[in-house]
Amino acid sequence: METKKIWSRAVHSAGSFLVALALGSSVAQAASELKAVSLDDCLKLALQKNLDIRIAYFNPRQSLSQYRQAYAGYDPAIGMSVRQNFRTSAGVGNPGDFIPPGGESWAESYSVGLQGLAPTETGLRYSLQSGMTRNNNVFFATPNRPEINSGFFYSPFASLDLTQPLLRDFWIDSTRMMVQVNKIGIGRSEQGARRQVITVVAQVALAYHDLIAARENVRVQSKAVETAERRLAEQKKRVEVGALAPLDEKQSEAEVYRAKADLLQSEARLGDASTNLRNFINDDLGSWDNVLLNPTLMLTAEPVAFDKKDSWHKALTQSPDIVDARLLLDSQKVRLKFTKNQLFPQLDLLGGYGVIGAEPSFGRALQDIEDRKLPNHFAGLRLNFPLSNRNARETHNQNKLEQERLLLSYKRIEQNLMRDIDISIRSAKTAFERVNAARKQHEFAAQALDAEEKKLANGKSTAFQVLQIQRDLTSAEASEINALSDYNKELYRLSQAEGDILNKLGIVLDIR
Repeated sequence: METKKIWSRAVHSAGSFLVALALGSSVAQAASELKAVSLDDCLKLALQKNLDIRIAYFNPRQSLSQYRQAYAGYDPAIGMSVRQNFRTSAGVGNPGDFIPPGGESWAESYSVGLQGLAPTETGLRYSLQSGMTRNNNVFFATPNRPEINSGFFYSPFASLDLTQPLLRDFWIDSTRMMVQVNKIGIGRSEQGARRQVITVVAQVALAYHDLIAARENVRVQSKAVETAERRLAEQKKRVEVGALAPLDEKQSEAEVYRAKADLLQSEARLGDASTNLRNFINDDLGSWDNVLLNPTLMLTAEPVAFDKKDSWHKALTQSPDIVDARLLLDSQKVRLKFTKNQLFPQLDLLGGYGVIGAEPSFGRALQDIEDRKLPNHFAGLRLNFPLSNRNARETHNQNKLEQERLLLSYKRIEQNLMRDIDISIRSAKTAFERVNAARKQHEFAAQALDAEEKKLANGKSTAFQVLQIQRDLTSAEASEINALSDYNKELYRLSQAEGDILNKLGIVLDIR
């Protein structure tokens, strides 16, 4: 959809605004500083200081930490042990038979191992072990032979054992599931932060144009007060010369006070609008307590060629809500894949290889390891088949139900987005038509007032009728301002529903 620029970047001078507020304005008196701001200025400040945005930016960082934490399942575990054994035995035998001598045995063992889950796509587990045992045997003395000491004997070893799942944990295991789910979680948290930025940007844009409308309404009401006071002065002169009844003067006085009351109300709205905008673009509202924001833009209304299908396409492809819903479905598919794999029995392929040494000399024992003098290896299968597997089956069923629920939620989000787009386009079209109608109303009200003033000068009308038409003119001018503001705000709401407001405002996010 080709969207024309809806704002003219004409600068509205702060000086003219001060003149507009100088007519007894309580707002101008309360504000010690009038700060001219463009919409771009406000957006930049909001992106830097808005508290909601700053809070939302923590979520992607936390998700990234959780993703890295998921890889802890691949961290190897190191185990070490040292043990010393001492044993005494006595010779035991039947009388008349040979009775072996008793003795003492002493042994110490050292081992270190590394085991864990290999970072593969098959769930391979490994266990690497290495160590040594040193022992010594002493036999008790016998009548024919004194004590016998066998000396030290060294038995080093090294081995590698592997376990490869063939069914359960083969396609996906808990570690791989958590890695994939948390990786998707990063995308979801980024969409959450993007959603918050879009919300705040839209709030800033709407608040900015509320402030423009409030400022223009103060201008209109100030002009109404000025006109009412001028008419009152004229009426007083005519009453003094007897050309007008005193009642007409009272009506003019009442009109002055009514106009002043409307002006006070407009000024209060202007102050509220300024405070509301300051709240979105500042993290320390108190520091701007005496600042009155003055927008540098003027309200305009340029026609836009609406394309509902194009807007639907934008919303259904880039809206944070729909993107997050897709990522949530992707995450659920990973969980469903895992619970389905857990329905299978545990069938593991086992294998290992190792070498040992056995020598009275430590150096020769190590040489046995190097020469692979005493190798050993094994291979086999291990089957573990739960009889009911109830837990795995019910967990999988729950995940299937959750996936169906998420699919329906996704469909509901689609429909809500399409509905919001439909309403926004219709509202924008209506607002644009209101702008044209309000502009015509303003023009004709001005012409009617001019005509009525001429009739009054010729004695063919009354001051009361002129006052009524003056009120109509002020109301028509205010209606035009509000219609212009509403039209531009509807365009921003449409861009927000499309998820395209950041692109239209030239904002590029770097959430990470």
